[in-house]
Amino acid sequence: MSGPIGQLVEYIDKSRMILGLVQDIKKNRLALLITTDRQVVLPQNRVLLMTQPEFGVNQARDALVRNLRETLESRNQLAEKVDVEELWELVYEEDNPLPLKDLAELSFGPSPTSDQLSATLRALFEQRVHFRLSGGDFVPLSAKQLELKLDQMEKEALHKAEVDDAVDYLKSLPKTGSAEGWTPAPNGILELLRDFIVFEEEAGQAKKAKEIIALAEIGGRRKLFNLLVRLGVFKKDEDLLILKEGLPVEFSEDVLDNGRDLKPLAAPDNHREDLTGLFTFTIDGAFTTDFDDALSFEPNQDGSGGTLGVHITDAQALIKPGSLLDQEAKERGSTIYLPETRIPMMPPSLSEDLLSLRQGELRPCVSTFADLDAQGRVLSYRICQSFIQVDKRLTYNEADLLLETDPRLKAMARTCDALRQQRAWDGAYFLPLPELVINVDEDGLVEVQRLDRDGPSREMVAETAILANQLGARYLLENKLPALFRTQAPPKDPLEEGPVEDLFLHFRQRRLLNRMEISTEPGMHSSLGVEPYTHSTSPIRRYLDLVMQRQITSGLQGQGPAYSTDELENLVMQVMPAVRLGNKIRTARQRYWLLRWLEQRRDQPIEAMAIENQGRRWQILLTRIMLLTSVPNTGNIQLNPGQELTINIEKVNAFEDILRISLN
Repeated sequence: MSGPIGQLVEYIDKSRMILGLVQDIKKNRLALLITTDRQVVLPQNRVLLMTQPEFGVNQARDALVRNLRETLESRNQLAEKVDVEELWELVYEEDNPLPLKDLAELSFGPSPTSDQLSATLRALFEQRVHFRLSGGDFVPLSAKQLELKLDQMEKEALHKAEVDDAVDYLKSLPKTGSAEGWTPAPNGILELLRDFIVFEEEAGQAKKAKEIIALAEIGGRRKLFNLLVRLGVFKKDEDLLILKEGLPVEFSEDVLDNGRDLKPLAAPDNHREDLTGLFTFTIDGAFTTDFDDALSFEPNQDGSGGTLGVHITDAQALIKPGSLLDQEAKERGSTIYLPETRIPMMPPSLSEDLLSLRQGELRPCVSTFADLDAQGRVLSYRICQSFIQVDKRLTYNEADLLLETDPRLKAMARTCDALRQQRAWDGAYFLPLPELVINVDEDGLVEVQRLDRDGPSREMVAETAILANQLGARYLLENKLPALFRTQAPPKDPLEEGPVEDLFLHFRQRRLLNRMEISTEPGMHSSLGVEPYTHSTSPIRRYLDLVMQRQITSGLQGQGPAYSTDELENLVMQVMPAVRLGNKIRTARQRYWLLRWLEQRRDQPIEAMAIENQGRRWQILLTRIMLLTSVPNTGNIQLNPGQELTINIEKVNAFEDILRISLN
């Protein structure tokens, strides 16, 4: 390009073709006057086309701008006559780049004018589909390339339309109130936003969701969640972790039908003892509906010990290995108890009916009887399949009241105390921490009850379960049946002993305990002070308990083991991920509701205890709700481990899992 001053140039700026008149040049930079009556400086290498103007350039500025605008309008009108698709059909088999002049000749004939060259350039630029620019020339796309590009453009157009529709819909929604009477949402938009809330950056269309949210000016994630609550997509306190993990909450119709089709077992037969004449009772929470264990106790005439019976619902009698119900229970792994709900391992028709030891109902059981002396030593034991009919349902509170007046319960409590003492002699350690009972009403108000120690009936029930599990493991071992033993190695450092109410000591000592393991080899369970030990007392709540119940009953019936050692090890690998997920969800949900409890008490001082100096932070336990948090360890903080104190809530947000406190 020689002598550019006085020439018209065309270049691209911000995805627009610009026309300008060169008025000066310095160091390969052109000083231009453009159609918007602005002067700009342009590097010469950005020029796509330079042509001779058809008007004089020695005019006043306003006249030059007027001529530029007329030239631009003329060239744009001429560009509309260029059929780019027809041009492509003529040249798409060409392998070499094509000069603009050649393409203009195909559109307008030989020796195209400056305006015709510009029109061809502008048509190619505006359409931008069939050709690509390469060093000032144009390369036609191949037929396959064009097909892919058109497909991509169609997808982009559809994406833009969907985004625009979603943004228009969201902006049209009232700022307050419920969704009743609102315009229906465009197809798929609520699902897309729901997935973004649940999976965040891992959502399949996270980028599209963020684009919509930004353009609709919704605000942060919490504001979007609140909007989706108003739209009925979520509940106010939706458990997002359950949705994210894909945890099955409801049962399929096939599973429910299978559960409803099962029939109760008939009367006692050769394999089952009729224990309906034995006085049996359950002790559970006031709101329990899935009763999997019942108790009996026949005290010795001299008042020293007696025969303790632990009767576990015989779930294996109805749930057959490999059945649809068995597969469902295996996939769930365990019943998950949350403050606001329960996610059962088995359908309610089983866990709350056919396999629930309800008062007055005939039910199959696996019964363990232990003859105990006054010191809690097992003199003899036996396990059998049975039928029982529970005579009395008791809550923990009712049982605690009866312990002072009912001779049977009083003698049973004495014997269970002896069992506990026997375990202590065998090395068990007792590090009780307060138990939390979290209740949530229909309005989302949270109440937290702290039980500082187990009541006598709770301790009694716990001892009976430990004994039944211990004797079940012993039976499996004695009969050489493969088993899943629960073991726990003793702590490396000796534990300190202290009073029951020493919360700090117990909290600190629990950190020294080793993790419980599941093994096909027997071993000591150091916390409980028993060996061997298994879990078989909750077959409608824990799948591996059901597996152990099958193994025990196969021995009782004189059959070979229901499972080999390899099969048991494989089952552990299959089931434990679901169990761990359930524990994760239970822990997260308890924390959520505890933070909600704190939200309702933002302005109240909260009782706390200093636990540990961790360098940059002090670990603090909110003792009222047994929740760990921390504060920065600034130079002016003087605390001692175990020191009681009060804290102020600086910020708490259950949805975002945020808790910040300050010392009072």
